[in-house]
Amino acid sequence: MLADVRPILLVPYMWIGDFVRGHTVVKICKERWPDRPVDVLTSSLCAPLVDYMPGVRKGIVWDLPRRRIAFSGQRQLAARLREENYATALIMPGKWKAALAPALAGIPERIGFVGELRFGLLTDARSGHNRLQRAIDRCAMLALPRNAKLPERWPLPELVVAKQQVSDWLARRDLANEKRPIVALCPGAVGPGKRWPESRYAELARLLKTDGVSVWVVGGPGEKAIANEISAGGKYARELIGDDGKDALRRPSCCVVDLSA
Repeated sequence: MLADVRPILLVPYMWIGDFVRGHTVVKICKERWPDRPVDVLTSSLCAPLVDYMPGVRKGIVWDLPRRRIAFSGQRQLAARLREENYATALIMPGKWKAALAPALAGIPERIGFVGELRFGLLTDARSGHNRLQRAIDRCAMLALPRNAKLPERWPLPELVVAKQQVSDWLARRDLANEKRPIVALCPGAVGPGKRWPESRYAELARLLKTDGVSVWVVGGPGEKAIANEISAGGKYARELIGDDGKDALRRPSCCVVDLSA
């Protein structure tokens, strides 16, 4: 019997934390279909993370506007997806537009929750989204057969970074000789309503330093002012905001993953 080698496309949520969570779905796909390549649709913001996700063949980088359909961009994306001959698409967001390009591309199997009444855009439109309390359940169940039982535990997402990259980053930041335990704080969020006040981060940093922990504040360029406020007042708190978005994603990921191992 020939192995199933038809490629799979994952359409995840495009915020960084949700995007990382989506690596659990990659792991489930590789367990269920070990010979099928798995690609991930990604925005420019999240694309650097794909390099560190075991089991992902490649990322399809495509930026679409958040608050409108953008039919022209959807058609162009569909043409790009059609080149890859995907047999299956797992569409995690429940928005109508998240399923549009895979449908226009003619991907034969398109799995997702009904969401915004996406009948016709999905070939396997599943119900029960609201009965799944956690975001990881709603995402990962799409990689299992319809009506499968919710498992007690999902495989954890994972970022694997080459040791040399970690060493180079630590050396550039003069952190190679850090001896204390390290906690990384990432205060970035979509907006203030989804973020702790700076004063609470600063208080947490103070308590951690008192307990003998070094605090590294990481994030993108937009969090630099917040990071400076959190890290102010002591040598054991460092502001490690990247010079650009790509650096902010790659380098702190390296140090956090390596030092927590």
